[in-house]
This record gives sequence, structure tokens and C-alpha cells, in this order.
Amino acid sequence: MAQGRLRIVDQGILSHDTSRGAFMPSMTPLSDGTWIACQHVGKELASADNRIEVLRSIDGKHWQNQGCMHAMDDRWAYRGPDIEQLPDGRLLMTATRFENTDAALFNPDSEGLQRPEMLLFWSTDQGANWSLPEVVPVDLPPERYTWNKAGRLIQSSPLRWLYTFETWKPDTYDGTPDQKAAAVISSDEGQTWGELTVMADDTTGKLLWWDQMNTQLANGNLLVMLWTHRYGTKEDLNVHTIISEDEGRTWSEPRPTNLPGQVCSPIALPDGRVAAIYNHRQQPQGIRVALSDDLVSFDREREAVVFDAGVEATFGETDHENFLAEHMLIAFGKPQGICLTDGTLLTFFWCTSQGVTHTRWVRLSVD
Repeated sequence: MAQGRLRIVDQGILSHDTSRGAFMPSMTPLSDGTWIACQHVGKELASADNRIEVLRSIDGKHWQNQGCMHAMDDRWAYRGPDIEQLPDGRLLMTATRFENTDAALFNPDSEGLQRPEMLLFWSTDQGANWSLPEVVPVDLPPERYTWNKAGRLIQSSPLRWLYTFETWKPDTYDGTPDQKAAAVISSDEGQTWGELTVMADDTTGKLLWWDQMNTQLANGNLLVMLWTHRYGTKEDLNVHTIISEDEGRTWSEPRPTNLPGQVCSPIALPDGRVAAIYNHRQQPQGIRVALSDDLVSFDREREAVVFDAGVEATFGETDHENFLAEHMLIAFGKPQGICLTDGTLLTFFWCTSQGVTHTRWVRLSVD
């Protein structure tokens, strides 16, 4: 069990606007000492008006919203952006867009998903301007599969990038979903994408590997944490982990941790330990951070609560039995984090308080 203590040392609001919701934030320190962040905003988590906003800060605490970073297009809803700074100084944003149709994003009767596309946006001027979206191709049969971004882009080496994603099924496919956690590979800094690697796949179809989140450990290995769900039920298993020792070419079998969570983001520490920030959707619901030195047993006795959802954990109830229909009503989620150069952890997430869905950050010390 990891020895150490997590303590909240600072916190604040990334974006708070009573006129719309803000979801799935990402915060990135830049080489010039400034900060950039992004999020998607809209009426609801998965509404047709979802678009991406960019925010800037000189200190990582006080943020100025730069507004929508792409041309508005009613054909698509944009979700889950993330920004990386490349070694040459360029910025790269990854995101997913979903087709806008008369149907909802997810059809609980057919279990089908609107067609998504995984995207790249490039900036050569510190995020002041962005390229048109580039679609990342995935070599899977589109009549059977959908694929959407999950986790952060992995730059395992300058010539090996992994764009991680998860599969589901389109609304037009009459069958059960073949759900996988996977990645498509680029060996030329994102100019082309080819090799596909499957990271976790239960071929029986009983277990689903959702919302994979990743980090690179101090020894160079890649660690992914997986929200693990039993298909056709409301049952979550404990968060599972997988590891790659060869830059994502092969992956270990999923291994359970002691974290009873859903989306869970690992944050590698310089001393070899890992902090995990995760959605705790058992009572009391909220977002928590725990430490581990063996990647399996996390110190839950001394974990930090960075958000207490209270009575605002969901937006009402659905009359449908499908678990994903219920999940469309969550009121907080997608926690992520990074380890800063001073050794503190910066975490960020979206949540709802007093009826306003917004984005927050919390910084923690690690003893």
C-alpha cells in the first residue's frame, strides 16, 4: 500500500456560465509558461449543440474564455477535446465529433450510437488559430463498428503515436456491440495512421472496457486504467489496469484494482507511484484521488475527495432499463490530471453545483 498523503492546496473555476453547460475539460501548461485549456459546451452533455471552446491563462488559475475554436457546423456535435504541445512547439488537439440527426446520440432501444469521427486540429501560433479538422481513419468495418476517442494521445516516442479509442456499434447494426479498447498508430507524427492495436477485448462480450485513460510511468511503460462494466446489467466491476512494455505493441491482460470507480485517470509520479483520479458513483458520489505504489492496491483510507456531488449527482431518472440511457443523465465526470514540475498534482473535471454545470480544477500536494 502506498505511503503518503494527499492534501488539497488550491482550487478554482475553469469555466462557469449559467447559460449553458461545460463538460470534459483539459488543461495544458505550455513551454512559454502560459496555459491553454479546452472543453466542450452545450445545453447537455451529449446535445446536438456541443462545440469546443479554448481558454487561456497566464498563471493556470485565472482563465479567459476565447470562445468557440471552430466553424459552427450543424451537421456535427463536437465532444471531449484534449490539447498536447509537441516537441517542436506546435499544439495538437484531439476530439470526437458525432453526426447530428433527429435521433439522440445514443438509442437505448437499439443500443446504437450516432456515427462518430476522430479528429486532429493543429495550431502553429500557441492556439490562437486552428486548422480545419483532419479525420483519423480506423480500419474497421463501419457497418458493424463505431469508434470514438477515449483517453489522451500517447506519444511513446517521436515516431510512434497512439490515438486511443473505444468501439461500439452504429444504430443501423442489428446485433450486440463488439466493444474493444484499442489504438491506431502513426509513425510520422500524425500525418498518416495505419497499424491498429487492440488493448483490451473480452471476446465473450460479457465485459466492456470503457473510457480508457493513460499515462507513461517513470520506467517508460504505458499504463491504462479502464472503467469495467458487465454488459446488459447496471454492474460496474472495479477499475482494471493494463500495461505495455513495448510502446503499445502488446498489452497485459486486464487486472482489477481495489477502486470501485467508473472513468479513472492515472497520473504517473516521478518516484514510481501513481495517483488515480476517478468517478465514485456509489454513495456518497463524487470525484476522488488515491495513491498506489504497485498499480493495483490504492490507499483508499487516505484518498482525497476533490468533488462531493451531494444531491446533484444526476439530472433526474430515465424510464428506460438500459444502463447507458441512465448514464446520459450524469451530472459530473471525466476527471483527468497531470503532475506539475513542482511535484503537485493538477486535476480537472466537470461537475454540477446549484444547477450550473461547469468545469473546475483542484491542485493537491503529495507527501
